[in-house]
Amino acid sequence: LKREGNGNGGKEGTGSSSVLSKAIGGKTVTAFIKNDANLRLITNQSQKYSSIDKAEAGVEIWTILSSAKFAKKYKAPQENIPADRVEEVTKLMLSSLETSLGLDNGTIHGGLVVDSRLQLWGAAVPLNVWSVTDGNANAASAAKSGFLYDSQYGVGTCGDWLLDASIAGAWESGRRLANWMVGDGDESVGLPPNGKFKVSKAASGAGIGNVR
Repeated sequence: LKREGNGNGGKEGTGSSSVLSKAIGGKTVTAFIKNDANLRLITNQSQKYSSIDKAEAGVEIWTILSSAKFAKKYKAPQENIPADRVEEVTKLMLSSLETSLGLDNGTIHGGLVVDSRLQLWGAAVPLNVWSVTDGNANAASAAKSGFLYDSQYGVGTCGDWLLDASIAGAWESGRRLANWMVGDGDESVGLPPNGKFKVSKAASGAGIGNVR
């Protein structure tokens, strides 16, 4: 998204911030969207990663996450979304963002959008999480759960669906796998016994993973 011209002769792309930064706040990295049914999250990647030279590039990079209900309504082949569906969904999401931020319709017009990509992320938030029902679980068994590992091939799997549907769950799963590989990597780890997939109340309640 181009920065609006507040300097260098008022030319677009040379100003201090984009229209979104002005509406949300220049220092904001991520915000939940709760006032529009089509959207759930917005992130300013240019603020998130300090390595991006924002002033030199003259642009800001943003990510918008829709609600699950919206994504389900406009679902398409995940790796081959038709061009007309890409155009339709992109316009709808930008229009919803304008409404959410109280901007006039058309404020985020094509001239400000330098480039965009639409991605259907079907497993963004797992609704089902593997849950162990063993009441005798302890610290030792916990260290041997939350990930999968094949010692024969040295390949492991981690993810929030193995622990908790959250960023913290994904991080903890990865941490446990890494510790296992550098410590007890000669032993394979599968799904713990006495467990089953359960609906994640956290994912459902947050709305991101709620398709109702």
